[in-house]
Amino acid sequence: MKKIISALMAAAISLSSAAFPTVSAEDAASKDIVIFGDSIAAGYGLDPAKEHNYGEICADYLGCNVNNYAVSGDTTSDMLEVIAGLSDEEKQTVADAGYIIISIGGNDLLHYASKQILNFAAAKKLLKEGYTAADIPEDPDITDLMLMVSLTGEGSLGEYAQSGIKAALELNRELSRLSANLRISSGDYEGIIPNKVIPNIQTAVSQLHAINPDARIIIQTIYQPIQIEQSYVNENYGEGSNYATVLTAIREKFEDILSVYSDGISGIEWAEVADVKYQFTSLPEGVTQNDANPGHAAYFTDILAPDDEKDFHPNQRGHVAIAATILQQIGDLHDDTGMLTDTFKNLGDTISYPGIALDTYKTVAGNFILGDVTFDGAVDGRDATRVLMDYADVSSGKGPSLSTLQQKAANINLDEFSDGRDATLILRYYAYASSGGTISPDEFLGNYMEYSDL
Repeated sequence: MKKIISALMAAAISLSSAAFPTVSAEDAASKDIVIFGDSIAAGYGLDPAKEHNYGEICADYLGCNVNNYAVSGDTTSDMLEVIAGLSDEEKQTVADAGYIIISIGGNDLLHYASKQILNFAAAKKLLKEGYTAADIPEDPDITDLMLMVSLTGEGSLGEYAQSGIKAALELNRELSRLSANLRISSGDYEGIIPNKVIPNIQTAVSQLHAINPDARIIIQTIYQPIQIEQSYVNENYGEGSNYATVLTAIREKFEDILSVYSDGISGIEWAEVADVKYQFTSLPEGVTQNDANPGHAAYFTDILAPDDEKDFHPNQRGHVAIAATILQQIGDLHDDTGMLTDTFKNLGDTISYPGIALDTYKTVAGNFILGDVTFDGAVDGRDATRVLMDYADVSSGKGPSLSTLQQKAANINLDEFSDGRDATLILRYYAYASSGGTISPDEFLGNYMEYSDL
């Protein structure tokens, strides 16, 4: 047996998984879901042949239908037009819904920001060849910005920001002005969020509440996408480059802007909030957001992909996280054996799933298995590897890298923390199961002394 465990420990990362059946609960009966919003809710960027947006995942979990009226590119004003243009049949669908989910506001901010950045780029002669200030649309979107301005490379905004302290300060002042105009409604500032975005959302909620006063209306916070690991910046732009300073400034401004949005929607009558921003950031209490801990939105989007593939929209990992956030807010939880769990298992890199969002997923999905540290439904060498990685982090002074629920799954012997002894017990179970053993992980690992001779 010791030889088997040693061999498994050496090959832990490459071991194939052995799935174990889980106990499911009956799906809770639920009224249907209706979704309004923009490209995030519409599932922009997903492959519909093999990926699922969060509306589909939520509906499968709740055992209901989903009717998605979200439109890619829509602003809060556009959403009001969608609501005003509902047919009688669509109004009846809204009237019969149990849940109305809203994801909106990001395009309002991006349109305004795109216009200001385009104007700044034109003044600094940073527009791409063939474009002038006269070509800037009255109401540009992020597509116009990407078409007319290079963010990286020769002649780009990023290169300008790295050209010297004066240029970096100029860009920082522009970002500060932009942030203030979005957030502040007094003095010389426009207050786009408090004066336009939040009132539009309140109007939409009021109209939907009038159609269906019994539905729970849930608004998502807007996640902060500029959360990029310092190692990526160093590797792609050079350690100590001004580009890192610019990214830090942008991230901090985004935090200020989106915090105002979150505060604004929290005061909207007849609505509740699903805090997607907090889940995507996934920084525990007491951990300061900074260059060393920027947050994890880059995991839930494809912002770090090659330039022609970069995307701020949620990828499949992001849609799983949003679905779990909304389902946790709804609160009708049960052990899941459907789309939420299957989609999570098929992500392929759940070992890197950020801690807070991972705990939310597992709380919603249920089916907790002792020893299943990666939450993929199996107890195998990858779980042992994850325990050893955490033990190495703790031993080196970095602190635990496992989330709260992961630690619960990992600490088999219930001592002070998870370590090599727990990893060995996990591998002992894997060896047992691989040789045809039928005792469940919970039974075997929960009573590991009783089965020490197996």
